[in-house]
Amino acid sequence: MANIRAIQTKIKSVKNIKKITWALEVVSTVKLQKLKKQTEKFKDYMEEFLKILNVAKDKLDIFDTPKNQDGKRLLIVNTSEKGLCGSINSKLLKHIYTKYEDGKDNVDIFCVGKKWVEFFARTGFNVIWSVNVNDNFEEKDLNILYSFLKKAFVEKEYAKIKVYFNYFKNTINQIPIRFKIFPIDKDSFDKFVENTWVELTSIKTPSNKDMIVEPDLKEFKIHIIRQLVSHILYGAVLQNKAGEHASRMIAMKNAKDNSNDLITSLEVMYNKQRQSAVTQEISEIVWAKAAME
Repeated sequence: MANIRAIQTKIKSVKNIKKITWALEVVSTVKLQKLKKQTEKFKDYMEEFLKILNVAKDKLDIFDTPKNQDGKRLLIVNTSEKGLCGSINSKLLKHIYTKYEDGKDNVDIFCVGKKWVEFFARTGFNVIWSVNVNDNFEEKDLNILYSFLKKAFVEKEYAKIKVYFNYFKNTINQIPIRFKIFPIDKDSFDKFVENTWVELTSIKTPSNKDMIVEPDLKEFKIHIIRQLVSHILYGAVLQNKAGEHASRMIAMKNAKDNSNDLITSLEVMYNKQRQSAVTQEISEIVWAKAAME
């Protein structure tokens, strides 16, 4: 009898877990649909921005940023705000930890998302700043990051600055990506754009058009590089956020399906135990009656 009650308790607990995971799956699905629309709009915007960059590339070289090989490394790491989203965080963190474990004293971490701030601090990395990003975030929410990078660019404090994030390819696939935003080199930039937005050579731009640059090429170059970096960072956060909800949706769906399987297994076990108890009780009655006769 005790075993039957224990099984009933387990069935009730698993059903409660099923309700929770189903609710989380629904919430993640709704949020993912909103973010997918937002990423499509941003992709259209980036294509227009890259058209301007393509027009200016003949007169302006944005890939001649001076290098400071003696400086430290800055890693801008996009993590999730919450857990229960599968392995989306561990893919990036495994790479970062493996690559920089021996040289962590020469690395600064800027975390976007709070999930792994404690992890980096606990493992000996220098977390210089972190910013929380809500699901309905706007570009202005990253002003702290933009200001920090502007200061880093001016003071040339870092030899390299890289951003790590998960690119949302589709609901099933979120691809870990890293991109070096300082110094920007053409090969890595072209590959990054092709993998995430659109190949630069496929962008159609008006030909034989005069270009007027104000106030001058030097100021325009500084401005367009800052705009490019800002757009890349915003797109990285947006892509990572969409990947977070997609990964959580899949994880919760799998948990819900596993709950269904476990409930079925427990119900079979419960029926067997109950039938065994009924059979035993009938047998005792029959034996007791036979003994009395």
